Amino acid sequence: MTHPRKLIRNAMVARLIDATAAGPRVYAGRPAPLEEQDLPAIVVHTREPEDVETYSASGFGGFTRRKCIAMIECYLQSYEDVDDALDDFADQVEGRFNSFDMPGFESGEIRLASTNSEVEWEGGLSTGCAKLRYEIIYRKGYRDTCSDPYVEANPSSIYRSGAYPGGRIYAGSPATQTGEACPIGEAELFSQEEPIN
Repeated sequence: MTHPRKLIRNAMVARLIDATAAGPRVYAGRPAPLEEQDLPAIVVHTREPEDVETYSASGFGGFTRRKCIAMIECYLQSYEDVDDALDDFADQVEGRFNSFDMPGFESGEIRLASTNSEVEWEGGLSTGCAKLRYEIIYRKGYRDTCSDPYVEANPSSIYRSGAYPGGRIYAGSPATQTGEACPIGEAELFSQEEPIN
């Protein structure tokens, strides 16, 4: 099974290819260093820690809500004003994600969290990198291949013990079993002070 982070990286790369000054030079987590002939270029990676924000109410067959950090690094060289060139480059990237339904994550949320840039000079040539930090909120299955140990595969033999709330599901237990969570007997119903059961 492909991890969602890989799907996120691939979707962002596909969104950026031939849509910015980098042209087709958009890479997912490129391990090799970029050389002068490779620029301008974009590298997308998800190496920052990923937060698991919430779990579904059910401990089984549920999901986790996660926040993935995707970094988009835009590299270029310029003999002119490198800050202007980096801003233009970053603006092209932002425009691609302002209204983007990521395939496979249509119910998720993508938002720009922060930006910054770094520049190095060698004579009159500037090499710069604009970094855009995106947060992607998505859901991932949690224990979705496990069965709940408190529930039998055959639902016909499942009863709820006691009164709700407080009752616990027991597989195959009689309906009269109240358990410790709700130690009460059968209730008697009244209508206008006359018993009706």
